[in-house]
Amino acid sequence: MQRLLLTLLITITMIFTVSCRSEKSKNKKEKFEPAKIQDVIQQGQFKSLWSLKLDEGKKTYGYKLIPFIDNKEVYVASQRGTVKKLATESGNLIWSVNLDMELSAGPGVGSSVLLIGTPEGKVVALDKDTGSQLWAVTLSSEILTPPVVNNQLGIVRAQDGRIYALDIMSGERKWLFDTNIPNLTLRGNSKPVVKAGRIYIGFDNGKVASIKQETGEVIWLQNVVDTKGKTELARIVDIDGDMALIATDLYLSSAVGKTVAVATESGRVMWSQDLGSAAGVTASRSNLYIVDNESNVHALNRSTGTSEWKTSTFKNRMVTKPVFYLGDIIVGDLEGYIHVLDGVSGNTIARKRMGKTHFYSQPVVSGSTLIAYNKDGTLTAFEYSR
Repeated sequence: MQRLLLTLLITITMIFTVSCRSEKSKNKKEKFEPAKIQDVIQQGQFKSLWSLKLDEGKKTYGYKLIPFIDNKEVYVASQRGTVKKLATESGNLIWSVNLDMELSAGPGVGSSVLLIGTPEGKVVALDKDTGSQLWAVTLSSEILTPPVVNNQLGIVRAQDGRIYALDIMSGERKWLFDTNIPNLTLRGNSKPVVKAGRIYIGFDNGKVASIKQETGEVIWLQNVVDTKGKTELARIVDIDGDMALIATDLYLSSAVGKTVAVATESGRVMWSQDLGSAAGVTASRSNLYIVDNESNVHALNRSTGTSEWKTSTFKNRMVTKPVFYLGDIIVGDLEGYIHVLDGVSGNTIARKRMGKTHFYSQPVVSGSTLIAYNKDGTLTAFEYSR
């Protein structure tokens, strides 16, 4: 309850601060207004594969109910407790279960089990083939990012900063990692990244940890975003968005002002740019793509962090983290539009509406198939081609 009150406090305080600054710098009060949709000459076409209506989500700020594409199947959960397994190609229902509880994160899917998180801190395991419940455990605080299932372990991040490794067949805790986080934080968490026996995690105190997956032993723990400022509000450095791992380089962004490249062998910062994102980082072979806190979309050179392009077309439209798709960039916005940006220039080249409100996350992609999940319950599988 205390962390919830603090989260509400910081949200209200930040809104008030932004409002005050605006009044001081301008003669008249301005409203927060999303940029209007601009006409676009469609270059290419969308192909709708299938669409499905799930339960509408309400009061879901910070929830990450993100579809998981597992080759020929896709798994998806609704806030009201329904979990479905669908055929990726057709959208046909394979199984559906109602857990009769509010869900906030997931699913995380492994070879035999999928995990779902709740705002009450519960983690529920379901059999991947049948949907039957295997076990449920309650952790220390709410779950706001999908669990990661890998090598017989479920890696679960709780809102209070604790990282749990759970046995996927029994729910037994194998190890726990804990770190001190500030009293004032933004609502949300970055998803753990698991590769080659290591887990990489960003925290609300600006630190990143590399942990041995089997034992929970810390390999390194580095402060990669400095906590500067005289007040707790000014020292907010949450790493809440998803990180990107390419070879031995880890890329991440802090919610209030830094994008950083980190060497995974040592935790050393290779470069840092004064540009932040609460949504996280998307990486391609040569670039990084982020959306800043005003919904400007940026492309950065992956080697140096220097700017390649920026577009302010979607200012204040609360766009999702960018998706790199066949050389282009795709984002969703607060009115349910999917926008396609040219990967080289950042110019908008196509658009289609796929819902009435915001999305739970960026569209997920597997091969040429994209799946977008709108908070009004609309689940859409589609393709785009020039």
